[in-house]
Amino acid sequence: MIKCNDELELRVEKLTYQGSALARTEDGFVVFVKNAAPCDLVKVKITKANKNWAVGEIIEILEESKHRKKPICPLFNACGSCSYQYVDYDFLLQEKNNMLKEAFYGLGYDVEFRKPCASPKIEEYRHKIQYRVSETKNSKRLLVGYFKEKSHDIVNIKFCPIQPKIADEMAEFLRQNWSLGGYVEKTHKGLLRSFIVRFSSDLQNALVTLVLNLEEKNFSQFEFKLCDFAKKMSEKFPQIKGVSVNFNSEKTNNILGQKFKTIFGEEFIYENLGDEKKYKISPSSFFQVNPHCAKEIFDEVKGYIDDGSVILDAYGGVGAIGIWCASCAKKVVLVEESESSIKDAKENFKLNNVEKYEIFLADAKAQFRKFIKEKKKFSHIIIDPPRKGCDREALEILSQLGEKIIYVSCNPQTLVRDLKILGELGFVAKSTRAFDMFPFSYHIESVTMIEKEAQTKVE
Repeated sequence: MIKCNDELELRVEKLTYQGSALARTEDGFVVFVKNAAPCDLVKVKITKANKNWAVGEIIEILEESKHRKKPICPLFNACGSCSYQYVDYDFLLQEKNNMLKEAFYGLGYDVEFRKPCASPKIEEYRHKIQYRVSETKNSKRLLVGYFKEKSHDIVNIKFCPIQPKIADEMAEFLRQNWSLGGYVEKTHKGLLRSFIVRFSSDLQNALVTLVLNLEEKNFSQFEFKLCDFAKKMSEKFPQIKGVSVNFNSEKTNNILGQKFKTIFGEEFIYENLGDEKKYKISPSSFFQVNPHCAKEIFDEVKGYIDDGSVILDAYGGVGAIGIWCASCAKKVVLVEESESSIKDAKENFKLNNVEKYEIFLADAKAQFRKFIKEKKKFSHIIIDPPRKGCDREALEILSQLGEKIIYVSCNPQTLVRDLKILGELGFVAKSTRAFDMFPFSYHIESVTMIEKEAQTKVE
């Protein structure tokens, strides 16, 4: 029986979803090991032991895997954002594909796995930066960075290789010029909670959002200094087209509150994906953080759309995917419950000269029920839910609106859970493909084509 503080020698088998590696004892007992690579022979100390599995930390690497490499970030061991920088990228892509395949094993039927798609860029790929902000207890020095893994301690990041270098320069400008104090979570005091920058893919346009531990009604006492800071920062970085503040005075882990206020310049930027499409993006709008990989995902979705289709973009956001597919569609119908996203979506359809479309600002399930009452049917339904996936009721309603569903997922586990629900409703997954939206992390994006099975008539 394995117990805490035991020391074992283990050969590492594979990487796992959620950021660890898996090894087994001689009798097959599973041990999860952080920072281990497949084929490593490691000596580990058990730090947690359960009936069916344990967790160990590396004491010594006895034989190093050929798949190991030097991390590209000097803060890899401190920052909690990247899990697998020590693994060769091409091998890591295959391991992620294997994770997706393992998730699909539980479906009970075969699915075509298309070749995984690497990110076109593996450094400086992240175009939305959401830094947490705090300050030191005694010197009041501003800390700007990401949380250390499994903690709320901020790693003060001066250089991050997965985001544009200009983001590091902006963060340093903030450290040197911000005079209004940083947020201290333990006391719920201090003004600046987070520093967010959204860059266009060509890095020529940026939006800055300052998240404040403040209610909107108290903004006026800080307004002059905030506007002055925004002006100076924009003079230093002409790429900044607008600066907004977001009000979040709640004791919460959520980065953003509900209300925004523009204090300098524009309240939006435009994103161009290649030479094909142009999108308006506001501070509160969702848009993929890796625009280069987003284009690959959008192309995959479009490849499943038949000419002359009527498309339901079920959780459409700013219209990114629906607009991308519009050229081969008879009509695009977008449903979204965020008012700011709908505002951007309306302009995005016009910007891209899409003529045949409808946009509904509504609770998604309520609108889907209306479609059923109106006996509407769609050739293809596109769903791109958050990490928690879709709920059963939404899937049950959507299953009545069409026979082809294209599921864009950022979580293999909730994807397969939802595929099982759709299986109960007569649908099967035909093919899927992994996309590496977040290189060096454990995250896996995928696009899955799902179709309703033909019913066999009984004579």
